[in-house]
Amino acid sequence: MNTNMDDKDQINQTEPEEASAQTAPEENTASAETAKPEEAKAEAAKEPAAQEKESKPKKSAVKEYFTSTKFKRGGISTAFTAGFLVVIILLNVVVSLLGQRFPSINIDLTKNNMNTLSEQAIKVVDKVKEPVTISIMATEEQTRNDQILAGYGLQYSQVGTLAAKMAERNSNIKVEYIDLVKNPTFANTYKDDNLTTGDIVIKSSKRHRVLTYTELFDVQYGQDGSTNTYSMVDSALASGLNTVISDTLPVVAFDTGHGEQLDTSAYKQLLTSNNFENKDFNLLTDEIPEKAQLIVIGCPTTDYTDEEIKKLDDFLSSTKLAGDRSLLLTFHPSQKSMPKLASFLAEWGIQVPQAYIVESDQSKYYTNDPSYILSNVGTDITLNSKSTDYGYFSTPQSNPIEILFQNKGTKSTHSLAKSNTTTYLIDNNTKETDTPEKKAYNTIVLSQDTVTSGDKTYKANVIAVGSTGMFDVQILGASTFGNAKYAVDLSKYATGTSNTDTEITTTSQQTNVADITLGTQASKILGVGVFTILIPLLIAIAGIVVFRKRRHL
Repeated sequence: MNTNMDDKDQINQTEPEEASAQTAPEENTASAETAKPEEAKAEAAKEPAAQEKESKPKKSAVKEYFTSTKFKRGGISTAFTAGFLVVIILLNVVVSLLGQRFPSINIDLTKNNMNTLSEQAIKVVDKVKEPVTISIMATEEQTRNDQILAGYGLQYSQVGTLAAKMAERNSNIKVEYIDLVKNPTFANTYKDDNLTTGDIVIKSSKRHRVLTYTELFDVQYGQDGSTNTYSMVDSALASGLNTVISDTLPVVAFDTGHGEQLDTSAYKQLLTSNNFENKDFNLLTDEIPEKAQLIVIGCPTTDYTDEEIKKLDDFLSSTKLAGDRSLLLTFHPSQKSMPKLASFLAEWGIQVPQAYIVESDQSKYYTNDPSYILSNVGTDITLNSKSTDYGYFSTPQSNPIEILFQNKGTKSTHSLAKSNTTTYLIDNNTKETDTPEKKAYNTIVLSQDTVTSGDKTYKANVIAVGSTGMFDVQILGASTFGNAKYAVDLSKYATGTSNTDTEITTTSQQTNVADITLGTQASKILGVGVFTILIPLLIAIAGIVVFRKRRHL
């Protein structure tokens, strides 16, 4: 019985557990259903926060854009382009400033390198040991932009360029620009020089020299109406410097009282360029200028008086003049007879027949005129250069110079130049049927004496030049002929001037020759238009294109 009861109790105890197990899912389901509204409330509570998050998508997008690879690539490209443009602009500014401070770094694109100092100019610049000021009578803007003498088509900017290069090479040289309109007191300081715009004043503690625009440039007009312009700026500036730094200047006196036919302008300019001082005087009414060492009588048309001849004798024999002294005379076959002058020359062993020297060999004359002969420089007396240094030596329309004696007392005569052996003479008595003798004739003769002053001995020279035309501006200014160099050497020998360190020969360069080199305007277009504007603009455009393409990557 007990056993049955225990089994029953077990069964009864098991049933409630199974019942509770069966009802548990229902209770779970109910609790789950009960939990749903609470979760919904929680979800509903979360919705405003989610909505608030979704309301700020722009901030998140901007942040993402700036941190994106796309932006980084585009930003780097833009920064690189902007930086490159800044570098280009700064480079242009720096190069421009350096070009003004150091003019020699600028490339010379002119014909014949006219904006480059010549070797002779460099030698003079290097000799400047004391302060020298080059004052240009114009503003710097006018000079750089070729606004001075523009009506003649001249490139006045060359003046500023070469002056600046001189100052760059030697710190003793200073360049300044003077506006005569705003600074009239400057012109008052040089009243006797009559300064005008375009002139140049070169000054040292010793002296000053004024270069006029005619010494800087030359304008020649052709018969067909054409105009040719020439520049002498380089040699003019060099000669100006040379003049103001020299310790002493030999004086050359030009007689003007006998209708002289020699155009002395080119010869005087050449002398000034080579440290000579020129003075004009009238031998009949004036005393010979003090300290004159060379008297020039250029193709006189009237004879001299006894008083004038005595002045010349006293000059050549003076013991008061400490130095060599000379009388230089030029002749032309058209001159009339001058007995007193002829008698004076005969005492020095010189005679000048009235005749032309004519060349029979066509290869030894020029301009289709057989009287425009070439002479050979002699070796009897060596001037400051070798006879072979002069190249073609022109003695157009020359008288023959005869030597009357080789030696007489203390005097001696020397042939300085002769025509070729293929020349002959023509005078008023020559007939077409005559067969003239062909030989070499003297074209320049020097007669020399000595003068003792104290314990020193000096030379006294009389120089007869058969060709007045050898001093013509067209010949002295032409590099084809050696006349300019010869004239300088002859003048130095005549005055006993031995300094040959720097010889300045005035050389002219044509500035309006048509060629492929760049002019001033073209240079401005190249410098400003191409390098300053066009190239940076192209780089900027390229940068923008690259930026636009890369921002879509």
